Amino acid sequence: MSLVVVKVQSGMEDKIWNAIVKRLTNTETADSQSLLEQWLTEDESHAQGYQEAKVVWELSALIQPDQPHVSFDQLQPQLIAKTQVKQLNFWKYGIAAALSAAVLLAALFQFSQDKKHNPSEEWVTRKADAGKMIQVNLPDSSKIWLNSGSEIRFHKYFSAQKSRTVQLIGEAYFDVAHDEKHPFVVESGKLTTVVYGTSFSIRAYGNEMNTSVAVNSGKVGVLIADTKEAKVPVMLVANDKLTFNRNQHTFTKLSVTNSEVNAWTAGILTFEQTPLNEVFATISRKFNVQVKADPLKYQECRLTAKFQNKPLKEVLRTLKMVMNLQTKQIDHTVYVEGGTSCSNP
Repeated sequence: MSLVVVKVQSGMEDKIWNAIVKRLTNTETADSQSLLEQWLTEDESHAQGYQEAKVVWELSALIQPDQPHVSFDQLQPQLIAKTQVKQLNFWKYGIAAALSAAVLLAALFQFSQDKKHNPSEEWVTRKADAGKMIQVNLPDSSKIWLNSGSEIRFHKYFSAQKSRTVQLIGEAYFDVAHDEKHPFVVESGKLTTVVYGTSFSIRAYGNEMNTSVAVNSGKVGVLIADTKEAKVPVMLVANDKLTFNRNQHTFTKLSVTNSEVNAWTAGILTFEQTPLNEVFATISRKFNVQVKADPLKYQECRLTAKFQNKPLKEVLRTLKMVMNLQTKQIDHTVYVEGGTSCSNP
């Protein structure tokens, strides 16, 4: 799901923002309703943008920042200045959650302008090559550990953005600095994960059927494109893991231990009924080798195993014992043949 949501003329931005906030807070007037309806029908992207803004507004209400220390008297002038709405029903969600939603919705306006008008060179890319694992320190003091064969993109002026957005391909562990006014958003294929400050891991390799989000601490909300969860976020807390099957458009949610969330950062390879072709791809990334195998021959095979900092030779030996595979390594290429016949699990 993309967070590019709203495009307005500079002279109209305050009026449209005002009308949207009134609708989302049930304080809509006849004039604001007329203005908003006219704007929504002008362009298809306006209607789509409004729906996506509404989803994130509702998501922000669910992800309440921890221990707010700001009184309503302190917040009221800021809210009036930002929205030009004198009567907002913020008590519906609680002061802290409502403020976060207001700030996030305002950030979507800014994010859409930045992403539509800024050239690609305004985004910074960091990659972890095969056989490598790197740590990326973001300007807001958040830390990201990138697994081999993974990459992230973030805005060149990351700290100046109202929403801290990162785009991920591959696997990464995030330790996000708390900032309730600037939500941290991770776009990873069909999943969009929104947090304020927490630690979690996301796995989203393009050649794997599953995309997963696992939480170590805090709370996150996950939006899943092309499903009903595109509008109703799935909430995850510590020790929760969501796995989305991209082929079937279904997801499962289960409990895991803290050590399982970021085990790969310690060099541990974990396979849980993992398709053998995905196992080969993981080995290729982890050890910087090319695995030559017939994908059709092993498409029904699954592997459950854990390797704690084992060298490639030990991993291949285990595959031989468990799956009866014959392997031969020549330089940086591993040839795979044979194997036990596999049936549907």
